[in-house]
Amino acid sequence: MDLIPHLFAFGFGYPLLLGWLGAAAAPILLHLWNKRKYREVSWAAIEYLLAALKKNSRRMRLEQWILLAVRTLLILLIVFAAAKPFLENAGLTFASGERTLKVLVIDGSYSMAYRPTDKSRFEWAKQWATQIVEESPQGDGFTLVLMASPPVVIVGQPAMEPKDFLEEIENLKLPHGGGDLPATLIKVEEILKGATDSGLSRREVYFLTDLGRNSWVPDLGSDEAAVEYRHRIEQLAQSASLVIVDLGQPGSENVAITSLKTDETFLTVGREVAMAAQVRNFGAQRHDHHLVEFFVDGRRAKETHVDLPVGEQRAVPFNYRFETPGDHVVEARLGSDLLDVDNHRWLALSVKPYLRVLCVDGKPGGGDLSGATDYVVLALNPDAGENNKGSAVQPEVIPESALLERDLNAYDCVFLCNVGQFTMSEARVLDAYLKRGGGLVFFLGDQVLPDRYNRELGGEQGIRVLPAKLKEVVPEAQYRLDPLDYRHPLVSAFKGRDEAGLLSTRIQKYFRLVPTPKSKARVALAFEGGDPAIVEEPIHRGRSILFATEGSLSSTVSPLSKTPWTSLPAWPSFVPLVQEALALAVSGQASDRNVLVGQSIGDAVEPSARAAPVTLVTPDGTHEELRPTSDAGESRWSFADTNRSGVYTAEFGPPAARAESFAVNVETSESDLTRVDPEDLPKQFTTYKHPDLDTPDIASVGRHSALHRELLYGVLALLFLESFLAWRFGHQTT
Repeated sequence: MDLIPHLFAFGFGYPLLLGWLGAAAAPILLHLWNKRKYREVSWAAIEYLLAALKKNSRRMRLEQWILLAVRTLLILLIVFAAAKPFLENAGLTFASGERTLKVLVIDGSYSMAYRPTDKSRFEWAKQWATQIVEESPQGDGFTLVLMASPPVVIVGQPAMEPKDFLEEIENLKLPHGGGDLPATLIKVEEILKGATDSGLSRREVYFLTDLGRNSWVPDLGSDEAAVEYRHRIEQLAQSASLVIVDLGQPGSENVAITSLKTDETFLTVGREVAMAAQVRNFGAQRHDHHLVEFFVDGRRAKETHVDLPVGEQRAVPFNYRFETPGDHVVEARLGSDLLDVDNHRWLALSVKPYLRVLCVDGKPGGGDLSGATDYVVLALNPDAGENNKGSAVQPEVIPESALLERDLNAYDCVFLCNVGQFTMSEARVLDAYLKRGGGLVFFLGDQVLPDRYNRELGGEQGIRVLPAKLKEVVPEAQYRLDPLDYRHPLVSAFKGRDEAGLLSTRIQKYFRLVPTPKSKARVALAFEGGDPAIVEEPIHRGRSILFATEGSLSSTVSPLSKTPWTSLPAWPSFVPLVQEALALAVSGQASDRNVLVGQSIGDAVEPSARAAPVTLVTPDGTHEELRPTSDAGESRWSFADTNRSGVYTAEFGPPAARAESFAVNVETSESDLTRVDPEDLPKQFTTYKHPDLDTPDIASVGRHSALHRELLYGVLALLFLESFLAWRFGHQTT
């Protein structure tokens, strides 16, 4: 059935109450009853009164008719007000008796967790949605969409039985992400198209939302996307009434933790870790002495207070020394406010007894500091005691021929120094190591065969673990380094520290490097001529770092070369440069444990634990049984349904018998509770705003004008008028 456009339509929220219009006959019946015939008895004294009444009979009759009309109108207005009449605007259609498809879209952005009363906005949205269903005529159909990111269709086919549909509303949980309005409109459009043959000729779409600007003023990215967005709204408005139920409040205040992090890329037992929480005031009022607490593994470790001017952010530092290895969780927590979701932030940390680093020596030396790895080992652990005891980094040196004999999963990083060439088997081992989040650092040198590197490690045979291709060795000369404004984190620590000698380092030879095209490879340090000196790239879940020159002075003892490639290993800058390379190489391992809502979590499963059951415990205490999957010889578990913030714990049964913690935090753009002005919305939307959430008035939702309040004001006025007229007419009669 085609919808007929019109300017206005009139209707009633509760038409059955119009049956009480018959009560308007009561004053008329009473009037007629009072005019019934009486037996006349002659009485001499009454003759004088009758004579006076005859003179005023016309006036009295008029007064009686006026009172009768006022009392009858009073009853009519009361009945009409109880039936809640409304006047629909042209944006909606009205056809009495038509069956209606009602698409209920509930805002699932976490700003809906704001609690202005004893209920959150999301709970109010569910209550209003429930009442819309309960007060709809029999025969209407209902669908339910959660406007999240991405949106979720809870009920896609029209539900004709309200009971089951109401259970879906009751069981709906608020995610801790944002709201994607353009994608939600696509889902609504699909629902409307899919219900073409449902027999529901009228369409209504209700958006129950707080009108947060982050959701309702979407960043569309391009003009083409903006045009498509407006066109979709216009198309929807032609086939359905688009009604916004505004549940938001102006001037909402909120303070949130926007980040919790540490700059340390690896943590070891006994080292003090510096962390910081960023706290921001999103409201329009200053917040002084706001409580901030820090918890470690559920135990409170620090309490402090912070002053927050309007719209500003403050860093709250927190230092802690971990005395035991393993997984630890740090939580920053704010004092309570009306939006609790963003008052918590978690940081999952893996603390190790020490870092194990494997150093592969491609050119062993015959004496002290003569091998390809000797200077690297010294730079990794400059304060090493006897047997490396008490050191944060413990390197182990092996010849290149022993690479396949080691289980690389036991090491946090692998340094490959002047290794001549790699076999395909070795390339596969290094590729699998990157997939598990390991770090590779390559130092080149006079033993390196560039063609074999490019073929086995550079992607020519299908495996790529290098961030750049190797070209020829440049002619021997004096080359200087260019820090590229110290933009890269690997060299940023050298900014303003000329005494480290980075820029005065002498380089005589190096391999010309060409970063892999269309990759994430970045040049961290260059030569003054523009050639890369250090190239790094995140590959798989790990990171690969490639130095264009040697990490030793071993060329001095080479029969093929009497001149060292570089003096870098003997320079003061070498130790911090190797330390920064190690930190960058292992940095990806910590980032996998800390993600945002909606991002997947997971980890590789070592071969010895592939048969172990994996149980994931979510923040709300539910247990999910996971089954690892295998791909290219690697076993891995993953979990994508991280729609609520908090700590997720993966528990491994025997023989692994261990647990891993993951922190899932909110993306705090939704913490800004700024609302969009309904006047700025596309004109196709009709906005309904009730002044009091405690008394939801579903019957008038989506109507341009609800008339029952005006009628009640009229009832009040008629009560005063009737009392005044009765007094006035009675006074004149006497």
